[in-house]
Amino acid sequence: MNKFPQNMKEEIILSVPNAAVMVIGMVTLNLWIYGALSLSHFAIVASMMFVVAFLYDFFIVGPLVTRLVRKYNIMRAMPFIRVAIMAGTLTFVAPILEGGIIISGSRYLMTVPRNYIAALALQILIAFPFGLFVLGLARRYVLK
Repeated sequence: MNKFPQNMKEEIILSVPNAAVMVIGMVTLNLWIYGALSLSHFAIVASMMFVVAFLYDFFIVGPLVTRLVRKYNIMRAMPFIRVAIMAGTLTFVAPILEGGIIISGSRYLMTVPRNYIAALALQILIAFPFGLFVLGLARRYVLK
């Protein structure tokens, strides 16, 4: 059986743990860098960012990237493109959601490369494999 999702239900099963790992990792990194990492702040920001990131990725970025990579036959580039769009957008949106702060252009340009590298490593090494693992478990025990 193909390890990738075969229908909408499997897409959701893969996306939820993937988004959760990405949000936990990136929120922790950014709050730590800016000296604002506390359990209460993390809980508020992570819950808000999970909803935004999941919906944004599932309904906008995912379908867009899928069409793009299929049209140009560049499947191997999918994680790089997806993370670039997500990191580029959420680096701007996250501070607004976290505290109503609009970051300056120079700070954005300095932050995006760091977030892209961290998100790409997290996505390739932990989040996506974990999502596939959860999907495998769901197929074995829940989706029979």
